Amino acid sequence: MCFILLSGCGTIEKTLIFQKNTFPEEQEPLKTEEQELQTEERRVLQDIEKNLEFITLNITKLSNENAKTFDQLTSKINKLETTVVELQIALASKEEIGIKIVNQNNAKNQLAREDFQAAFELLKEGDYEAARNSFVTFTELYQESEFIDDAKYWLAETYYAQRLFAYALEEFESIQIQFPDSGKIPETILKSGFCHFELGNFEQAKRILNLVMNQYPNTSVARLAVQKLKTINSNEK
Repeated sequence: MCFILLSGCGTIEKTLIFQKNTFPEEQEPLKTEEQELQTEERRVLQDIEKNLEFITLNITKLSNENAKTFDQLTSKINKLETTVVELQIALASKEEIGIKIVNQNNAKNQLAREDFQAAFELLKEGDYEAARNSFVTFTELYQESEFIDDAKYWLAETYYAQRLFAYALEEFESIQIQFPDSGKIPETILKSGFCHFELGNFEQAKRILNLVMNQYPNTSVARLAVQKLKTINSNEK
């Protein structure tokens, strides 16, 4: 694994391009029950974000008054952030794989889709080691696949989930260089900021999180960036 460069934020600023995924007209509509499930998951995700915001608003007031309460709130934030990741995984399993339509007549494309789904199932089950190995294999075998940027992103998430933040940071930053048009760019930048925070690089983390907040206002990644910035500011007092 390569050493992490501290110029990651500069790379982010140069490669910061976000294009929305387009949906082919021929894509089959999702089933009604799947749409309802996604709506419910999004509602839960929004509720968690609101809960995070409420907690972070109280951290500054409590951090200097009660260190124990501060530690409890920080722990709760970490757990909520883990839940957000799990929900993102659940949503991605229903959206990303369905959005990226492959040529069913192409045997290699079909095999790539199946292998990606298999690796993703391991991730959903929380088997991060096995999922990581599967995603690594996928990136080696299917470098031209439509799922290659997604595979790299979820590979990085396996490191993040196990608190291997230096490795996660390297993967998140490599996506920004290799796939600047990926729909995963906002999340990779956000998670780069999170990794810098966990590694103790607070100034770098703040620069990146401010970038996310300004570049993607009124989005889930922006709200999570704001909440993490409040936590950083509280820790520095």
